[in-house]
Amino acid sequence: MPSLSPGMPGTKEAYGISVVAPDGAVRIPPKAFAHYRFRAGELAVAATTHRGEPGFALLNKARAEATVFGKIIAQLDASGEIHRFQDKAYALVCVGDGAIRLAPELLAAFHLKPGDRLMSVKSTTVALSFTPAEIWQDKFRRRGLAEAAANVDRLAVY
Repeated sequence: MPSLSPGMPGTKEAYGISVVAPDGAVRIPPKAFAHYRFRAGELAVAATTHRGEPGFALLNKARAEATVFGKIIAQLDASGEIHRFQDKAYALVCVGDGAIRLAPELLAAFHLKPGDRLMSVKSTTVALSFTPAEIWQDKFRRRGLAEAAANVDRLAVY
């Protein structure tokens, strides 16, 4: 997993860029898939990251149940219904072979659309973040991290 600012502690580590497909599919970069122990046919949790900001976090459901997310996960069902807790959207999604599919309602809840380029970033031990690459580039530039902003365009695309 490349660091966007090699040698600079505290910078985000990214797995790659995932493009939202016309059918709502979002590929999970292979190294992220392995690191977060996703398995085809199992459920994951898709959740809002920052209120009002496009993107989502993807959590391995089995691992996240033992964390602070456990109480929320216990209230989710496999119907694909979007649940809201403190103005954040949560839903169970089925992990496919290296990808998930977000229904149109879930894309809308996460303020996303087909064609969006999402940078997949190591967020926490249980949450993989998918945020529009442009948001990260803007944040890096504002913080004077020009090298990190430029390196986003060098990430593998999935």
